[in-house]
Amino acid sequence: MVNRTANAILSGFNRLIEEFDFQKISVEMIMREADVSRSTFYRYFKDKYDVMNANYKNILDYYVAPERSKNYRDLCFHLFTYGQQHLKVFKRALDSTGFNSLSNFIYEYSYQTALAITQANRNGQGFTPIEELQVDVFCNGICAVYKNIAGQRYKIDPSDAADALYEMMPESLKHYWWMP
Repeated sequence: MVNRTANAILSGFNRLIEEFDFQKISVEMIMREADVSRSTFYRYFKDKYDVMNANYKNILDYYVAPERSKNYRDLCFHLFTYGQQHLKVFKRALDSTGFNSLSNFIYEYSYQTALAITQANRNGQGFTPIEELQVDVFCNGICAVYKNIAGQRYKIDPSDAADALYEMMPESLKHYWWMP
């Protein structure tokens, strides 16, 4: 997102989630923090979940860029490192529940990103039925990994975590999961 107003709203939300649990943050608080009106807020976002999920989208899009990650292992390293550096924020965001929760968004956006990368590298061809099952399990697993990173369950170096996550990737997709 390159729009200055949308970025102000995201920045306002990020400052708030540093201090408050997600459930305690309201759209009104975000509007005040970003210094925007109600109509301006709703021009860019549907609700506070939409703002939170836009944050994850921006993070993933940032690290997926070829100048930052040359392969899926690099992406895993960057995301694991980012998660460890922002534990409090991730924990608070992952405490959201319901259909619009961050966990649901992480699954959906990760799946769609994997599909788009695969299609780009396979001349428009998506997943085989077996790969679809594997990617579904893999993307659901990534949601659990994020929760466990936030809960500080893993006592593992980001490089070792990236190696392990890369090894778990469906073998048939390992060389496709990157932008050409």
